Amino acid sequence: MFRLRIEDHFDASHSIPGHAGKCRNLHGHTYKVEVFVTGQTTDSNGILENSDFIELKSGLRSCLSEFDHNHLNNILGNNATAENVSKILFHKLEDKGIKNLERVRVWESQNQYAEYWKDNEGK
Repeated sequence: MFRLRIEDHFDASHSIPGHAGKCRNLHGHTYKVEVFVTGQTTDSNGILENSDFIELKSGLRSCLSEFDHNHLNNILGNNATAENVSKILFHKLEDKGIKNLERVRVWESQNQYAEYWKDNEGK
């Protein structure tokens, strides 16, 4: 089994109005986004089938352009959390035709992240 990982970053503001702590106030982050794909088969060049780094990076950059230097509440409403960003990015990448997608991890800081993978859908 092979696993590939790419990462990119975006800057955005948000607030979580129902939060009991400081996160209810307007603030921002430089989010780090990691995308993981897995598979077992490589092509004749030894590259994981349907998972070229160039295509993965291009797809992620395209998805992040909607979020970069934006106020996440304008996109996600009052649920502008790292959890929801990871889920939305996962589905946007799927919609772009990214194959073998395993998970999307969104870091809000150096010490905390949220991630989404399809197995948890509906749970």
